[in-house]
Amino acid sequence: MFAHDARHSVYFMQMFDAALREGALYPRWAADMVFGYGYPLWLILAPLPYYGAEFFHLLGFDFPSSIKLIEAVGWYASALGMYLFASRVMDKDAGLVAGVAYLFVPYHIVDLYVRGAMPEFLAFVFPPIILWGIYQIFSTRRAFYISLTALAYGAMLLTHVQMTVLFSPVIAGYMLVLWWTYRTNAVSFPSPIGQAARKDSASAIAPTIPPLSPLHAPLLRASLAILWGVALSAIFFLPILFEQKHLTTDPLVGGFFNFRLHFVNPSQLISPFWGYGYAGINGNDQFSLQLGILPLFFGLLALFTLKRRERVSAQMIYFALVTLGAVFAMLSISTPLWELAAPIVAFTQFPWRVLFVSAFALAFLAGASVRAIGERHGDGERYGDGERYGNGERYGNGERYGDGERYGETFATYRAALIFSFLVSLAMFPYARPQYTATQFSWNTLMDFQVKDRELLGDTKWVETRPQDSPLVAQYRAGNITSKAIVLEGDAQIELLEYRALGDTIRVNAATPARILFYTRYFPGWTATLDGNAVEIEPHGEQGLIALNVPAGSHLVTTRWGTTTPRLLGALISLISFISLFLVLWRTHTTQ
Repeated sequence: MFAHDARHSVYFMQMFDAALREGALYPRWAADMVFGYGYPLWLILAPLPYYGAEFFHLLGFDFPSSIKLIEAVGWYASALGMYLFASRVMDKDAGLVAGVAYLFVPYHIVDLYVRGAMPEFLAFVFPPIILWGIYQIFSTRRAFYISLTALAYGAMLLTHVQMTVLFSPVIAGYMLVLWWTYRTNAVSFPSPIGQAARKDSASAIAPTIPPLSPLHAPLLRASLAILWGVALSAIFFLPILFEQKHLTTDPLVGGFFNFRLHFVNPSQLISPFWGYGYAGINGNDQFSLQLGILPLFFGLLALFTLKRRERVSAQMIYFALVTLGAVFAMLSISTPLWELAAPIVAFTQFPWRVLFVSAFALAFLAGASVRAIGERHGDGERYGDGERYGNGERYGNGERYGDGERYGETFATYRAALIFSFLVSLAMFPYARPQYTATQFSWNTLMDFQVKDRELLGDTKWVETRPQDSPLVAQYRAGNITSKAIVLEGDAQIELLEYRALGDTIRVNAATPARILFYTRYFPGWTATLDGNAVEIEPHGEQGLIALNVPAGSHLVTTRWGTTTPRLLGALISLISFISLFLVLWRTHTTQ
C-alpha cells in the first residue's frame, strides 16, 4: 500500500464514502483534507473511480480491498476492450495479442503496482472502447454506436481528465483516418467467392444493397458522439469552468509539478530498469518509463505487413505515427509545443504520462504483427460482417464473406498469436506485483500522512499562507472531534452538537453579539442557518475559514455544504444527456 498514490486513493475513498452517506449523490467536498479544514476535491477530481470502489465497499469490503477490486475489474476490462477493438478491425488472433500486450505494456503495470494511480489506471479501459465505437459508426452506419461511443467517452472524462485530454487528439486523428480511407475507397466489392456465397444465402432477403450514406455522415456522427460524451460529463465540467477560479493552481502545476521538469531522457524509453521509487527531475526518475521492448519489436514487425490501399494498413501507419508523436512529446525537444498549450496541458504535470498514449498504439501494432504469419486472402477488411442494411436484416446471417474471410485459416497463425501473447506476458510478468507493505488507515494515520508528507493539501483563493498544522489535528489523532468552532469576538460559549462531513451544528450561548469562526474553509456552496434562518457567511483570516455573526442569546447554528447554479445546471445537462442516451440505445437496439 506504499505505492505512490495508494494512500491518497484510500483516504479519498474514505471522504467520498462519508459524503455519500450524508446524502450527497455527487460528492464534491472532502472534509478531512488540509488538516480537517476541507477542500472541494471532486470539483477538480473526476469521481467515477470512487463510485466504482464504493460499490464494493457497500458489499462489505474495506476501503483498500474495494480499491483493489475495482482495479481488478479495470485490469481485465481494458484487455477485453482492446481485444474487442483489434479483433473488429483485424481478426481474433490479432485481438488476442493486442489485448495481452495492452494488459502487460509496462506503463500499464507501472500505474497499478508502482504508482498506485487508481483513476489513471482505470482510464486504460476506455480508449479501445471509444475507437471500437467510432470504427463501428464508420463501418456499419448504425446510430446505436453513436450512443455507445458517447457513453464511453463521457465515462473516460469522468474517470481521468488529463488522460482524456492526452488521448483526445488520437481520437480525432483516428476519425480522420477512417474518413479518408472510406473516402478513397467508398465502394468496396467482395471477392468472387464471397459474392457467390452471399448470392446463395442472402438473395432471398434483399437482392440489392442500399447505397451507403454520404461519406461525411460517419464523421459527423462520430463527432456528435464525442460532443454527446462531453454533455454527459457536464455535471463535472461546468462547475470547473465557473468555479475553478476560486482555487489556486500552483499546488497542482507549480513547484515539483511543473511539467518543464519532467521530460524523459531517450534512454529511459528503452531501458529495462524497474524500480518502485518516485518521479525525479530531468530524467532522474526512480521507476520505469520504458515503452516496452517486446511491444516495440512486434510493432515494428507489423510494419512489414503493410499493403497498399488497405484500410487496416492505413490504421497501422496511423498508430505508428501516434507512437512516434508520443515519443516526441515526452522529450524536451517538444517543449515549445507544450508551451503553446500550457494553460491546458500543464495539468498533465508529467510529460511521461504520454506513455498512456504510446501504450495503446503499441498494443494495437503488436496485435497487427500476427499478420506476418501466414497470408490472408484479400485486404483483410470485412464485408457482410453482420452489418445491417435496409430493414435491419443481416446478409448471410451474420457470416463473413468476401475479403474479410480467412480461407484455409492455418493453425500456424493461431499458434503464433498464442506464442506472441505468451512472450509479451512472460517478459513483464515478473514486474506485475506490488511492493506490498501492510498498514492501517485511520484518522490518526491520515493526519500523520498530511503533517509528515505535506500531502492532501489544496488552497482556495482566500488562503494567504499554506498551513503547517491546524487545531483539528490533535482531535483527529485522538479519534474524536470535540471542537469545530471558536469565538472570534464577543462573549459567548460554544458547544458542538453534531459533526458531519458536510456540515456541523453548534449551540452558541452569547452574552453579547459575537463573531463565530468555523474550522472549515469557505467556498461557494457553503451555507449557514441561525435558528433555522439563513445567515450570511464570509471567509476570514489567512486560511479563509467560514465566519458569521451571532446576536446575543442562545442559538443553534448549522453549516451545510450545498450547491450552486453551475452545479445544478451541469447536473441537469448530464441528466438530460443520460436519459436521451439510454432512450436512443433502447430504440436503436430494438429497431435495427
